[in-house]
Amino acid sequence: MIELNGIYKLKHIKGFNSNTDYDYKVIAINKEKNMVCCEQLDGFNTGERFVFMIECLLDPEKPDDKYFGEIIRKD
Repeated sequence: MIELNGIYKLKHIKGFNSNTDYDYKVIAINKEKNMVCCEQLDGFNTGERFVFMIECLLDPEKPDDKYFGEIIRKD
């Protein structure tokens, strides 16, 4: 379960080469519990804040659920 003040990584996007393993701290959750505001704890944008859908975060209770979507290319 994703919780306030928890530290999580983002799920990876299948087919996207620039996936990162940065840590994000949840600093706010909306009342519907489907969006979170996070502060990046490491990497290039340390301290910057982002808003994500809650399903984009890697839930420690579901470690095998590590992908969110995929890149679809049309050639």
